Amino acid sequence: MSTAGATTDLPRQQPVTSADERVGLNGAVAAALTRVVGSMPALYITLVVFAAWITLATLGPLRGADPYPFPFLLFMDNVVQLVLCLVILVGQRVLGMAADHRAVQTYENAEAIFERVTDLQAHLDRHDRALGRGVSLLESSPHPWIQRHRVQPAPQAVDQTTGLNGRIAAWLTQRLGSMWAFYVAAVTQLLWIGMAELGVQKFDPYPFAFMSFLSTLAQLVFMIVIMVGQDVLNKAADRRSEQTLLDAEAILHECRRMKARLVAQDRVIDSLADYTSTQVTRQLARAVHQSRLEAAVAAGQEPGSRPALRPWDELPEELKEANRLQARKLGELLAEIGCLMVPTYDPSLIVDFDQEEARLLARREYELRLSDRKARGAAELPSQRDTLGDGLVPWELLSDRARAQAVDMVRRLPAMLADVGFQVLRTGAGADGAGELDFTPEDWGTLGTSLMAAGVLVALAEGVADPEELSAMVKLLREASVSHPRRFIRELAGSSTFETGLRPDTTYVGYRGPALKTIREATAAVARTAPEELTGFRAFLMEIATTVADANNEGGFFGLGARPRVPNEAAAMEAVRTATLLDRQLNG
Repeated sequence: MSTAGATTDLPRQQPVTSADERVGLNGAVAAALTRVVGSMPALYITLVVFAAWITLATLGPLRGADPYPFPFLLFMDNVVQLVLCLVILVGQRVLGMAADHRAVQTYENAEAIFERVTDLQAHLDRHDRALGRGVSLLESSPHPWIQRHRVQPAPQAVDQTTGLNGRIAAWLTQRLGSMWAFYVAAVTQLLWIGMAELGVQKFDPYPFAFMSFLSTLAQLVFMIVIMVGQDVLNKAADRRSEQTLLDAEAILHECRRMKARLVAQDRVIDSLADYTSTQVTRQLARAVHQSRLEAAVAAGQEPGSRPALRPWDELPEELKEANRLQARKLGELLAEIGCLMVPTYDPSLIVDFDQEEARLLARREYELRLSDRKARGAAELPSQRDTLGDGLVPWELLSDRARAQAVDMVRRLPAMLADVGFQVLRTGAGADGAGELDFTPEDWGTLGTSLMAAGVLVALAEGVADPEELSAMVKLLREASVSHPRRFIRELAGSSTFETGLRPDTTYVGYRGPALKTIREATAAVARTAPEELTGFRAFLMEIATTVADANNEGGFFGLGARPRVPNEAAAMEAVRTATLLDRQLNG
């Protein structure tokens, strides 16, 4: 089954806030005014100032300057109210812009979700047809809103102003809801007062009744404009709420569709898994028994001389079940040494267990069978000695011969699995030594580059890097990534990008210096971080160099084109070996 096509993810975004709309000097001033005026402390200060002024003008020293009905206080009140109306309009416009941008962001996010949902549905449909032999397991239709959403833009405040009145309201809100309108109003009132005090205009002296009248009239107009703006914002908010609700309904609908598909697929997969598990376990159990039988015959025992040495069809059910148990637990046992069992996909990748791994597997397999024997009760089986060799005893008390037989049988595992269509691979995540996480990213990158440097340097020794030599190096790295006994080498080879850094004009002389420097730095990094891996790392670099040098030894058809290792290649190999010697680096 193919994987779903990649979709374009929406770039990571930050949530839209009102502060995002306040840019530039005017935006900063508007933000400052909103913070100062639109706060409870501002309300408390206003109440205190008014109460103090009225008290002083009634009972105190301000009786002569501003007696009841406090004309100056009312005049200042008018001025402040006019300014506040403009501040409210500015804030309303900022809120509208922020809401519009949020709507666009929500729309884009919903589109990204719908795109991903559509892709997942297509992926699940392919699974359906693969599991259902060309027929979908569940027929259902996508939510109709998904298609409508793509042709319906995000709701904007301006979209709610329709007709002549709407256009007039939008024009007024756009012009009056700006800091420039605030500046004009403030400057006009200051000029009017200044001209009256200087005698330039005598039409409206203190307490500026005409200006107060105009201010009151403007406030009335502004209040109506504010209410119109609120109505527009409310309509836009309603449309956004409706669209968000439809988005959520569509997403939930698609989630239910995917859940229903997955449930239908689960039933088929469970059925297939049960069948496969049964068949694979049966095959592995037979293979385990056959391997044990062959090992016993090779050790000189007569077939059929005891129940455990009979053909599978003649085995007692208890012994068959013991073999099935080992087959079921085989994957867990292999995982303990950083290996896994997979269907065969490349027979050339062969894993050989080292002595420590083989002994560990043999012991764990024996203890598993021993535990099963104890759980069943030893009396249930025909003969303790027949099935376990030396009786129902701990591993430590087994004879050397019995242990050797157990280890020998474990070494047969890769071949045994190959006979039933499986192979053993190393995962690179075993507990044997250091790994990528033990190194810094810089050191790990240097280590990876050093692998290519060792091979390419030898390849260039003859003048031009031969494709067969580079291919041999890549093959070695690929095999080492799954079959090398050391985790460090497996992870290092597995992370290689196979970047040679070669250009048409690259020469051995030009490549040699940087390559050897990289190898020296890599060797120092291993010695510094994982000294226990240093010997293996040196050996692997030399294995790469040797593989490249000997890549053309066999030649092609009937050995035609075979070339022996030349002195330049030997010199390059020696340079690689020398670069891995820390004592030379320290003394040099």
